[in-house]
Amino acid sequence: MSNFKRSMAQLREGIRLALMAITANKFRSIMTIFGVTIGVGAVILVNTIMDGFQSYLMSSIEKIGTNVIYIAKWDEDTDFDELTEEQRRRKDITMDEAYAIQESCPLVKAVSPEKKAYDNIARYEDKTIRNPDDFRGCWPELAIVSNRDCEYGRFIDYNDMDRAAMVCVIGPEVADALFNSREEALDKKIRINGYQFRVIGVQERIDDFFEISENDYIYIPMTTFDRLYPGVKRAVLMVSAVSRESFNEAVDQVVNAVRRVRQLRPEQDNNFAIETQVKFKEQVSDITANVKLGAIAVAIVGLLVGVVGVMNIMLVAVTQRTREIGVRKAVGARRSNIIFQFMVEAATLTAVGGVVGIIVGAVVGLIVTTSLEWAYYLSPLWTAIGLAVSAGTGLVAGVYPAWRASRVDPIVALRYE
Repeated sequence: MSNFKRSMAQLREGIRLALMAITANKFRSIMTIFGVTIGVGAVILVNTIMDGFQSYLMSSIEKIGTNVIYIAKWDEDTDFDELTEEQRRRKDITMDEAYAIQESCPLVKAVSPEKKAYDNIARYEDKTIRNPDDFRGCWPELAIVSNRDCEYGRFIDYNDMDRAAMVCVIGPEVADALFNSREEALDKKIRINGYQFRVIGVQERIDDFFEISENDYIYIPMTTFDRLYPGVKRAVLMVSAVSRESFNEAVDQVVNAVRRVRQLRPEQDNNFAIETQVKFKEQVSDITANVKLGAIAVAIVGLLVGVVGVMNIMLVAVTQRTREIGVRKAVGARRSNIIFQFMVEAATLTAVGGVVGIIVGAVVGLIVTTSLEWAYYLSPLWTAIGLAVSAGTGLVAGVYPAWRASRVDPIVALRYE
């Protein structure tokens, strides 16, 4: 018999003996592999949930707009209690920056400035919605930049802009609050902050982003907003690049255009904030990566518990099978054969725990992601890692018991009762 065939025979025999040990001592085996099951299951569960969460967030970011660049006065994470003197002196973003981007950035597909009014009340007959999230003036290009269609009706156009028309496009939550159906809202006249507007469109619903509603907006033409709220100068700009390939160059063009308007010298830092979808996606990836690292830490604790448990049961097995070891040695088994057998048994024991952990983690992950309406993705990589680590845990735990078994004196072992 070749060495390879002999090794495969030993492997099969080791696995068979390990499975027999598991079935012969069910409760002890379950308790032994429990730590491995918890560790591997935690890794699979958290990675499955976080992959679904990441997919959900990425799709949500895409729905907000395509290749979008945001220009505002301050960064999203600015701590307004600790503004620097430079930040306090910053000028507002105005329509001048919007016109500059429109005129001097060939890699920009569309730019959409927005101005916002606060403390809003919208009414239709006896129904009222207080303080819809945003009552904004905008350009028609917002529909391009936000990549969002109207479910019913149409969006604002330049004819509305030229006439400073008293028309509005409302979000689905506003429509649900004021009307019996969204379709019913079309051509109805509602009052917003005392002004009467005709509803020309209801936007399609999109998922909330980090529990921030993207469905309770009211948009009116920018010219209408300026006529009603002449004192509001501050704007926020949304800019869409022509393609992903030219996105970085488009960002550079936008930054240069805004810097020219704000008369910044080359050595001066930007006195405005610029955010991109790429940055948002990187932040999401960082969050999910950190959570996965936490899951791995939990798994390591579980696997350490599993190592101790497996080592204990294998030491007990060495004692219980002393006579068997003596017989094997008496008929010619070498120390390497004994070590191989016990290490295979330990690896099989923990591999079973790993398989159970993978199944449990995958099933629970499916239940969680389905209930949250996220995409379900079971990573083949993490599944393979979980199985390899669980088997490796058994090999580590089986080293000492296997070494101890190999040193049993066959004469003493044959007399053992």
